[in-house]
Amino acid sequence: MAIRYIPFYPEPIEGQAVLNNFKRTLRYHGTDKLQDDLRRGMPLYELEKKEEVGTPGDNLIIRGECISACAYLREQGKKVDLVYIDPPFASGADYAKQVYVRRNPKLAAEIKAAEQELEDEELRSFEEKMYGDVWDKEKYLNWMYENLTAIKSVMSENASIYVHLDWHIGHYMKVLMDEIFGEDNFVNEIVWHYYNKMQGNVHRFASNHDVIFLYTCANQLKDMCFITQVEKRDNAVKQIKRVWDKDKQSLVNAKDCNGKVVYQISDEKTVDDVWRISMLQPADKNEPLGYATQKPEALLERIISASSNEGMMVADFFGGSGVTAAVAHRLGRKFIHCDIGINSVQTARDRLVAAKADFSVMEIKDGVQLYRNPVQTMDKIKQLIPGLKNEDAVDEFWEGVIEDSRYGMMPVYVPNLMDDTSKLLTKDLMNRILREALPDLPNNVKRVVIYYIDIEDEDSLRK
Repeated sequence: MAIRYIPFYPEPIEGQAVLNNFKRTLRYHGTDKLQDDLRRGMPLYELEKKEEVGTPGDNLIIRGECISACAYLREQGKKVDLVYIDPPFASGADYAKQVYVRRNPKLAAEIKAAEQELEDEELRSFEEKMYGDVWDKEKYLNWMYENLTAIKSVMSENASIYVHLDWHIGHYMKVLMDEIFGEDNFVNEIVWHYYNKMQGNVHRFASNHDVIFLYTCANQLKDMCFITQVEKRDNAVKQIKRVWDKDKQSLVNAKDCNGKVVYQISDEKTVDDVWRISMLQPADKNEPLGYATQKPEALLERIISASSNEGMMVADFFGGSGVTAAVAHRLGRKFIHCDIGINSVQTARDRLVAAKADFSVMEIKDGVQLYRNPVQTMDKIKQLIPGLKNEDAVDEFWEGVIEDSRYGMMPVYVPNLMDDTSKLLTKDLMNRILREALPDLPNNVKRVVIYYIDIEDEDSLRK
């Protein structure tokens, strides 16, 4: 059960266009009850410190959901200066990784003995679906709306955020981010062109790029942290020398004492919004971690170098293989790595230990162990409910039914893990069950089953 709720008030930027093809669980329900959910805020759960490496300071690895992690940071008064997130792309893909039981020294002998008795390789390991893009578009947008509003609540006043997406959902997310951060706070649409990715004949132009949207919280672009990046040219070129004019506050052509334009030979160029970082995608060749969708360190080095200074806090709330935290540490920044997947936390932990970083490992005790994608967790929960089966005779409000020899058909309600408000069993939800869902059931239904994650007031709900 949540310790308390950390208030935050996500509202659209005034005058912004909004996406109306999906339902935001945080607002737009058309009732006053919604305001209670807004006042309740982000759920703050107990955090358990699992490990401390060196002298951690502010460096954190957090296992838990993005929203709960943001509740903790907000409650602690911690702010982040740069956010990079690489969330699921809603692509319909399903990635998996074969991971082996970690070799805890205390259990090494027992594990070794057990493995000698096993002949089937599949029995020696378990498979964690750590990144499954199996999304319904509207649910995905609603889920990202909640995550982005939570992230915004812990960003410093001049912080920047890079959101890494692809063609499946990027165009929708651009409108959504305009709504959350403001169109005037949009800085760049960066195209990462991984030109060395080989594709066969797909009866269309091959998709060889991702998009990264950059927004800032700063009131003016000049207030955001930005350091111009340069890269080597393939061949040196002759170009006009450009200098900064303090009076005009802009770059101008350099001129000599006779007023003639000054030229120079240069083997460097300023990085633009099309990035051709020479690294295979995913980054499994030069940086092998065996992690699906792993991004190359060179990509994060450019982002962190461009939008932060040493000592600033860099956060990744979909941390994956830990590349953001590892590069932030190497560049002298503080870091927060957050992910719901145990494999992500273990991979990042080992990567940072190898990099000689100091940090704490925390786990959010919310009672739910999630895969990276909540859709997969929902599927798993349904599998764990004994006897649950789909039934056309009941409304979609119910997840399915259980057939019982004594009570007959029992409809089952399961909270939607992609809807923060439905995880909490409240008076409003109980009234909806009693006054709307129950009367629509067949007359022979004698009992229903209600699952919940968190509860508002057990005594009042029982009444």
